[in-house]
Amino acid sequence: MTATSRSFANWLVSALALLLLLVFGRPFLVPLVFALLIWAVLNALADGLVQFKLPRWLAWVGAFLLFLGALSAVTRIIGVEATQFAAGAPGYVMTLEQFIETRLAPLGLGVNVEDFFSRSDLAGLLTGLATSLGFSIFGLIEVLIYVGFLLAEQSDIGAKFGRLQLDPVRKQESQLVMHTVARQIQSYLGVCTILSALMSVVSYALLVLLGVSFAAFWALLIFFLTYVPTVGAVAVVLPALMALVQFGTLGPALIIVIALGAVHFLLMNVAATLILGQSLNLSPFAIILALTFWGLVWGLAGLFLAVPMTAAIAIVCAHIEGFRWVAVLLAAPPPRGTKPLVH
Repeated sequence: MTATSRSFANWLVSALALLLLLVFGRPFLVPLVFALLIWAVLNALADGLVQFKLPRWLAWVGAFLLFLGALSAVTRIIGVEATQFAAGAPGYVMTLEQFIETRLAPLGLGVNVEDFFSRSDLAGLLTGLATSLGFSIFGLIEVLIYVGFLLAEQSDIGAKFGRLQLDPVRKQESQLVMHTVARQIQSYLGVCTILSALMSVVSYALLVLLGVSFAAFWALLIFFLTYVPTVGAVAVVLPALMALVQFGTLGPALIIVIALGAVHFLLMNVAATLILGQSLNLSPFAIILALTFWGLVWGLAGLFLAVPMTAAIAIVCAHIEGFRWVAVLLAAPPPRGTKPLVH
């Protein structure tokens, strides 16, 4: 066996071992990754509040209050509106079929809903989705415990990684890289969270104004899906379909698609570009691959975590000499006149 083939075999064995670890370690890894995500978001929120000249301790109080308020709202929405919508889903599909038959088919725009999903399958899917969106009480406690210990030890984490290097020069370099990577990941997640929250608030206000049913559930779903750049824009179609079923006319549905589509573009393309330096620095193809891979490995949790994890991987690889090619492959071409996150 040549050196090249031996190296390839080592890479293949390592990749298979990592894949097995991800699959069989899912019960342990998914809560841990959620805890790391929440930890990074809390740090980003606290750092953001400090920019408003708040004392550090008050900024942390504000970050915790925002997190607890969001957690309470999510739990309440999933417990009430998501469950009610899942229960009524077959009826909504039937109404949508009738609308297509009576209004769109004469125009040559007919679509057979049954070609995409059956009513029974949709009911089961939405019931499982409503259940999966929320943690079990024990899973939530596990995540919060992880977050608590991460916050308690975060001042020493950088020093611990620095002690892995015996060379003083390399030790200082590794601490600087760790600090830079942590700041960039926190900034990315903080900006994504704030923009997703703004998108959710605007969506809720518009849906309530139009009288669309389950407005809080749609706003929550839009919040989660807005974390996914490019693909997340499709989220505005879902409440539009609800309006179509509920009112039986195209007017409210078109208002929702146009208004929320414009807001999504302004927040996730214009605002994110100005704040982060480019549109989240992930190519659409990399996003699709990430969603496919993590969805197959970790299911619904993987779909939500796919883009944040991929962005974090790109940022980390950009600071490691031998892995910068990974960051380059994942990165989207930067807009003209902007400085890319990965370089």
